[in-house]
Amino acid sequence: MERLRAHVPAPAAVTVTCLPQHGPRKAVEVAVGLAGAGYTVIPHLAARSVTDRAELARYVAQCGDAGITDVFVVGGDAAEPAGPYTWSGALMEDIADLSGGTLRMGIAVYPEGHPGTSDAELARTLRAKQELASWCVTQLCFSPATLRAYPSRLREAGIGLPVWAGVPGPVRMSRLVRLAGRIGVGQSLGFLRRSVGGAGAGSVVRQLLSSASYDPAPLVAALDGAGYAGVHLYSFNDLAELVSSGLTRSAG
Repeated sequence: MERLRAHVPAPAAVTVTCLPQHGPRKAVEVAVGLAGAGYTVIPHLAARSVTDRAELARYVAQCGDAGITDVFVVGGDAAEPAGPYTWSGALMEDIADLSGGTLRMGIAVYPEGHPGTSDAELARTLRAKQELASWCVTQLCFSPATLRAYPSRLREAGIGLPVWAGVPGPVRMSRLVRLAGRIGVGQSLGFLRRSVGGAGAGSVVRQLLSSASYDPAPLVAALDGAGYAGVHLYSFNDLAELVSSGLTRSAG
């Protein structure tokens, strides 16, 4: 928390990721602490990591007591669900019921699709979840053309939620490649590699991936007028670089 205060002072809006090794309990605890320090906080809740409705009720109550108004609901990466919530939609139904509809929910959307899910099935589940959701954020995507076209594609699919563009901050390329591969955006990584070097530029690409930092400014600039509600910056906890980039002042 001290590092966050040093680089991004309250009342900035920040999210708290539900890490597999800690689960939603830790995410909510950290979020409550940040809310008490004056931040606008959005904790992530992973459906497959919640053991039962009683546990979920505690998280909803903690958020309400701390003045937290929004949560970001994902399915989660656990191979086996810890309880009855096998997908995010089921968790959202219980959050809506337990909070009396007062806790707003955000969901993830996927400009380049989702591994193992057809585009038609993805659109169907998004339409089902949007009845309970208030906003959505895109998965990481490095292609300006893909991101620019995505709000229109969502509308055509019947998704009318406000959508925020998920953009990585100025993270070291080698780390970004590892993280992005881990969270399943390999297709977008292909675009990223192609964009930093053409045919025969393998040594240049290898050098860039090992030493340089990704510059998100051109991607953010390309999204102007595309229909996004704003930009959500994935900092990967590299707060100093993010603040020095100036993006935190323009990503509203």
